[in-house]
Amino acid sequence: MPPFLRRFWSFLFLAVLAVPAWAQQEHGRPTQAPFPQPAPPEARPVFVGNYKAHRYDYATNTLLIQSTDGGTLRLRPWARGVLRVEYFPAGTPVRDIPSISVVQPPEPLTTLDECNPGCDGPPSAKILAELGKDFCARIKTYPQQITWQLDCPNGLLVVQKNPLRVSYQQEGETLVADAGGVFQRLTTEASGPGGTGVSLRLQPGEHLYGTGSRALPLDRRGRRLSLYNEAHYGYQNGEPTLNVSLPSVLSSRGYMLLFDHHAAATLDLGATDSNTLTYSGEDLLNLGYFIILGRSNAEILARYTRLTGRQPLPPRWALGLIQSRFGYRSDAEMLQVAGRMRQAGFPLDALVLDLYWFGGTSRQGDLHWDYSQFRQPQRMMRRLDSVGVKTILISEPYVMRTSRHDGLVRALGLVGTQASGKPYTVESFWAGPATLLDMQRPETQDWLWNLYKQRKEEGVAGWWSDLGEPENHPPDMRHYKGSTRQVHNALGLAWAGIFQEKYTQEYRNERVFNLARSGWAGMQRNSVFPWSGDVSRSWSGLQAQVPIMLSMSLGGVGYMHSDAGGFAGNTVDAELYTRWLQMASFSPVLRPHGAGTPPEPYWWPEPYRSIVREATHLRYQLLPYLYTLAWENTQTGAPLVRPLNFGEGSTNLLRTFIETLPEATPQQTAADGTADTDTTSWGSPSPSAPVQPSNDLFVPPDNALANVNDQYLLGPSLLVAPVLQPGQRRRNVVLPAGSWVDFYSNETLPGGRTVGRPAPLRRLPLLVRAGAFLPLTPYVATTAAYSTDTLLVRYYPDPAVASSHFTLYDDDGKSALVARNGQFQLLTFTGTTSASQTEIRVALAGRLFEGAPVWRRIELQLPRVAAAPTAVLLDGETMPSSEYRYEARTQTLYLPLLLESQPLRLTVQGLRLNTTPAPDTAPEAFTLEAPSAHTFSHRTELRYTLHQAGAAGPLRIFDSQGQLVRTLPTTTEAGPHTTTWNTDDAQQRPVPPGVYRAELGGQHQRLVVIR
Repeated sequence: MPPFLRRFWSFLFLAVLAVPAWAQQEHGRPTQAPFPQPAPPEARPVFVGNYKAHRYDYATNTLLIQSTDGGTLRLRPWARGVLRVEYFPAGTPVRDIPSISVVQPPEPLTTLDECNPGCDGPPSAKILAELGKDFCARIKTYPQQITWQLDCPNGLLVVQKNPLRVSYQQEGETLVADAGGVFQRLTTEASGPGGTGVSLRLQPGEHLYGTGSRALPLDRRGRRLSLYNEAHYGYQNGEPTLNVSLPSVLSSRGYMLLFDHHAAATLDLGATDSNTLTYSGEDLLNLGYFIILGRSNAEILARYTRLTGRQPLPPRWALGLIQSRFGYRSDAEMLQVAGRMRQAGFPLDALVLDLYWFGGTSRQGDLHWDYSQFRQPQRMMRRLDSVGVKTILISEPYVMRTSRHDGLVRALGLVGTQASGKPYTVESFWAGPATLLDMQRPETQDWLWNLYKQRKEEGVAGWWSDLGEPENHPPDMRHYKGSTRQVHNALGLAWAGIFQEKYTQEYRNERVFNLARSGWAGMQRNSVFPWSGDVSRSWSGLQAQVPIMLSMSLGGVGYMHSDAGGFAGNTVDAELYTRWLQMASFSPVLRPHGAGTPPEPYWWPEPYRSIVREATHLRYQLLPYLYTLAWENTQTGAPLVRPLNFGEGSTNLLRTFIETLPEATPQQTAADGTADTDTTSWGSPSPSAPVQPSNDLFVPPDNALANVNDQYLLGPSLLVAPVLQPGQRRRNVVLPAGSWVDFYSNETLPGGRTVGRPAPLRRLPLLVRAGAFLPLTPYVATTAAYSTDTLLVRYYPDPAVASSHFTLYDDDGKSALVARNGQFQLLTFTGTTSASQTEIRVALAGRLFEGAPVWRRIELQLPRVAAAPTAVLLDGETMPSSEYRYEARTQTLYLPLLLESQPLRLTVQGLRLNTTPAPDTAPEAFTLEAPSAHTFSHRTELRYTLHQAGAAGPLRIFDSQGQLVRTLPTTTEAGPHTTTWNTDDAQQRPVPPGVYRAELGGQHQRLVVIR
């Protein structure tokens, strides 16, 4: 072929890739919310008046304060460190406000005599005269205020009388305080909706986290946010409202707020007034919110998840690779994909069926197999299950007018209605006219469960609840429990509750897996594994995922993840896919998914295929660690992934929890193969069991870690630094305090600073906290073959870490009642290190369960050992040098152990550790980032960040022959910057179409100009 034709066809191929994917149009998702809500002018807030009177109710342990405007404030300690504040405007009854989020009942307040001197008997008349009749309830009345000692001796609730304002103090410092306090919005014809709300004071330097899934930076302060779940097809970084809004805010000052209403609302986190946080709920007659306090982020989340419910243990296969696509169209294709995954050497634990299992877009609501394509679905699922692959089915809350069930659900009244009561047809639904199931209606729940149960009996292992915002929800629709904006946020939570509640009733010992796209506060208790919606297959889409994942984690939702590789668009970018799958391999859920471009890893060429394979294999090797994190989440509410400033409180909480368990020795299974279920000597408290706090006060996190959006902690021991820019082969990594060790090279990195680290295409920077135990296991292709009979445990002793520990959790991976019957085991590793010696203790507790190993072969691996030890002792006896191994090349000591039930003590004497800091760790001065568009016709924005003030040099554009085309100036000010290239050369002439390269200080970005 002549050279000019080769260039023409190459360019045509590039141009085709630049065109938006037409294949996605079959999926047809709207590019924006079908019913956007323009922000009307807000109704005027009227704040509560002054103090008039108060009364303490001893029966309910509540303080009721009447205001001069006729309203009532009700203050109620709910549990230790948890306070509920309620406001009832004049004319509204003071009564309990229904909640869809809270499941923990209020607990009695313990009154300690040492906090009430003079109350060991009847208080004196003088005390009663000076401080009020409720003195022995720790309530003191003064002329200007009322105080209530809630948490002895540190926590003090203060009620200012004129004007009526509430604040909470700890050690004399105010943590939470009203700004304007509670208010009503009095609506008029010209204003927006009425309702109630509250405004609270913010402190300088205070950071605000949580609020749900939003493609925004982690620190949400300075933003005004909508609390109304929305779907945005093909969203990218910067989208402020996505599929899950959470009415909770976590402060860097040691408290959390939960606004306990599900009606549409707004959160103003210092946008209007930089010193004020305002919650405003639409059309609320009254107001209820919680203040949750704690000595660490972990303790705050422990209290929050006890209040709203904790996530049950997942089936272990949920931590494996779940392969999905829009969509597999037949049983033959399902079997083919499973076979190709195995042949290509990829692990696989589940396959997901999109809407073709019931016949396609026009058959939504059928929930019966399309037997023309899935001829023998039960046989297909049995065959897949026999090789360790589960089947997951999609369903939607919409029933198409063309569905077999359309007439039935409308006749039975299971759907949203018009104001007249007639069934409402959603004409603008992306797949065609449809009706929307009313998920809060009990009859709807029963009807749906009847269909789900049929599929469950056929062999379905997991569920996919799509479009649950609901995606298309007309504002004039009516529901069983209210109007659209009153119930919208509650419908996804109610839908997920069907699975959890019905499994609990009918399949009590089976764990639930539900891929849910939407929800609300408390969603985690329904065994949901949410994902971040229909993200753009782009670098911007990838960059949005870390703050989305972390913000959900700080809202108590531990398994947020993304469509790995990106969903929307037909871009073929092997590097993007590779970097996304690398990050997903160290996320709570690994699930490649997409429309158009195949999402299966075997489809991609080398070297990308092998690189992704290596990342997925490492995830499976880390299963002992990941499954333990899942158990920790169930016990304490600690998320699997955490921001860098999360702190180490989760480790302390879990340690405290483990110490409360009774000691036990492993017991044999019964003759019938089931373990003895008597729990008198061993058992686990329920997932809602309280965790006792430490006595330390909240320690504010390092401000340098307050808003890191491109790194995260995976559990207490691993730091993950994803590569989020195309072409990036080295990146800056912000290190929390303490020493860190490179997982691959074992180089030491002193913490508390920013370092530059290699980021070759084959792997992302992965660091281990010095002093940590990191359990691994040999690779298996499915979690069905997982066992802890062989463990490879890396221990990173460090002179600066005198002692450390890790408790590995193990059970059968499937039974829901393991906590109740005690059929699980805990394997605890404890290390103590001095200048020349380390001692490692290994102890096993618990009961044998189905599949539990009787013996465990454990290979302890100690990296960074400079020389062979002088001696190794096992339970005080010297081990022959032939029984352990020192590898000088890698500076690693290998110590094999055989564990049955008795604890082991290993002492390494003459230990010399190589903790020399790694060379070449100077941070990058700047990063050339992904442009606004790689392929474009007229202009693109070239983006770069200066990590420190200084000159980065010019930004230069080269053509495919290496000729300089254009030079663009850069700034010297630290921070993110953008400059525009208008596809012109130095003489401002349009450049010809083709491939170009942007270069800044040796960093490059590829550009394609089309005409």
